[in-house]
Amino acid sequence: MLRETHCRGIAVFRAAIALLSLVVFIAVVFAAETGAGTPGTDRLVYVTVAGAPGDGEQALAKALYDALAPRGVKPANFSDTNVYEIEVIVRVEPDTGGKQSVKINWIVFDAEGNTLGHVSQTKSVRKGSLDKSWGPAAKAAANAASGEILELLQQK
Repeated sequence: MLRETHCRGIAVFRAAIALLSLVVFIAVVFAAETGAGTPGTDRLVYVTVAGAPGDGEQALAKALYDALAPRGVKPANFSDTNVYEIEVIVRVEPDTGGKQSVKINWIVFDAEGNTLGHVSQTKSVRKGSLDKSWGPAAKAAANAASGEILELLQQK
């Protein structure tokens, strides 16, 4: 009976090892298909924003860092080298019917200062709605632009 219990224990142990191996295999396949953990996707970036009313300059920069972080893009420090830059230029112009036209141009530069490309957005908003807090508007804009920005960062 002791031998029979020991044999069942070994069988359970082997099944657990097989299951763990399957889980690791699935994780590796998922990472390969999604690009997660792929060497070379990590980038250091510095984001500058100009022209945004209210807290837009800080809100857009933070929202973009937050949108890119899960994809391996990290904020750069002043002492870092090989840093990419994302320059964000915001223009708010009068529109019709109590609205304003908000134009955001996200320009991506490589570590040598060469322009990799840009992403442009235009949105009509209620006049004055961005004069103080951008809140969800900054997150929405950054999330919408982040996919194309990531493609530009991965060009080189």
